[in-house]
Amino acid sequence: MDDIQTGATHLDKLGELEAVLSHFERLEAQFQQVREGLTHSHRLATLGTVASITAHEYHNILTPIITYAQMALARPSDQELMRTAVEKALNGCERAAKISQSMLGFARENDEQNVAPLRATVDETISCLGRDPRKDGIDLVIDVPDANLAICPLNLQQVLLNLILNAVRAMGSGGGQLRLTGRVEGRHVKIDVADTGPGIPEQILDRLFEPFVTQRAGGAGENGEARGTGLGLCICRDLIQSAGGSIDVRSEPGRGATFHIKLRKAVDIEST
Repeated sequence: MDDIQTGATHLDKLGELEAVLSHFERLEAQFQQVREGLTHSHRLATLGTVASITAHEYHNILTPIITYAQMALARPSDQELMRTAVEKALNGCERAAKISQSMLGFARENDEQNVAPLRATVDETISCLGRDPRKDGIDLVIDVPDANLAICPLNLQQVLLNLILNAVRAMGSGGGQLRLTGRVEGRHVKIDVADTGPGIPEQILDRLFEPFVTQRAGGAGENGEARGTGLGLCICRDLIQSAGGSIDVRSEPGRGATFHIKLRKAVDIEST
């Protein structure tokens, strides 16, 4: 009888253990869904910031199109002017279409790709900005290798776009230099995003990648976008670490900030 009771007790405990494990599995699945949702929500919030910048750029694209169209209508016999008006319209529409395509691509859900061509991803990120930073007095320097990285292209684009927007905000109307460089080191590729802004305050530098830590105060930004919640860099770290990489930052007051990203080359992932 004792053996039967002992066996029943063990079965009860085993059932309880299985129930607990099943509960944790459900929690883990729910947590993964929340994390993916948060990442996508942050991407859309970033897109909102980009849209406010792009609105100004669309105005700059449309103004010459409208002006030349009005001139051409006023002088219909001027074939050279008519040709110039059509060329202006075509160039402007192609530029607007490229910006829109990049923004729509950035807004989509994560795809199944786990290989990011670095140069193409950087080009797509800059296109998604809508407005060339050089127009705001920022010297943009890009020097990255032709390498494939073991990360979802959208995730890498989200990280780079977040870092670039932060750098542009940090330098403000005074302009400066923004460098996006990379180099191959063995099985890894290292990417640096550096600016010449005021740097990151020492009191938050060590906690910069923690949730809800932000350098920006509340209120609205210069272009009307919402101020940061302090989740952007935390999400960036999560995206990089989930791909087996690392991200850190170095900064000195008055001497800008440099974010260092380290990711494995895709060829090494495929060959292991």
